Amino acid sequence: MREPANLSSRRLLPEGAVGKDPIVQLCSFLVGKEEYAVDIMRVEEILPPQRVIAVPHAPAFVEGMLHVRGALLPVVDLRQRLSLSAGPLSERTRLLVCLLGKRRLALRVDRVTEVMRVRRSDIKPAPALLSPGRAPFVVGVCGPPERARLLLDIKALLRMEVEREALRPGGVA
Repeated sequence: MREPANLSSRRLLPEGAVGKDPIVQLCSFLVGKEEYAVDIMRVEEILPPQRVIAVPHAPAFVEGMLHVRGALLPVVDLRQRLSLSAGPLSERTRLLVCLLGKRRLALRVDRVTEVMRVRRSDIKPAPALLSPGRAPFVVGVCGPPERARLLLDIKALLRMEVEREALRPGGVA
């Protein structure tokens, strides 16, 4: 399997890439009223809502575990992780099964909107106020102003919260 493209803001365009502007495929989805995107190479499959097994003392953003073809995957509620108000499940709610190295997890999103192909040069770096300290998981912005999508780094999205949970009394050390 191919490794996901490095879409961090520092490597949006390789140095010396004159005349080269690779195409990147992104999976875009809604969480609340905002549209986000992740590298399609991280998305293994898209599932409809399924029964989630609650896990006591899990970080607040972990909804529980999901049983998928013999494997248990943690389910991350992106509304919770992105500090958005809770929303109802609908027939459009989906679980994005994503790869993080050798690990897999499911991200609960409100709706998958499209798989889009964009030129790497069309992905703009995240605004300075969002990174690196305030929202290191937002690595870029793509799309027209009326439909801009925030490009998420899933590893950074989870790393920050796991580290924060570990520092709390009774956290996951």
